[in-house]
Amino acid sequence: MTKWNFTAMGQVGLTGQTRAAAQAVARVVARRTGRPEAQILSLIGAGFLAISLIDFLRQVDAVIAAGRTSTTAKDDEGKTTTRRRS
Repeated sequence: MTKWNFTAMGQVGLTGQTRAAAQAVARVVARRTGRPEAQILSLIGAGFLAISLIDFLRQVDAVIAAGRTSTTAKDDEGKTTTRRRS
């Protein structure tokens, strides 16, 4: 059975500016809590990954909702409206 490296998995979410900011925070938190800095970094990275996943899922939901909306149609008075399919 393979072993999972959760510390490395969490740190994948940290790149560029987020890594620099997270390292500064992790250093302070690690000193105050006695936890290794790598664990704190992985928790922060996991948080960034979760936020990215939620944002992605919201975008997918918006695309699906847009796809379910029919094209413009004329109502009884001849005005152009957008109608949603049921």
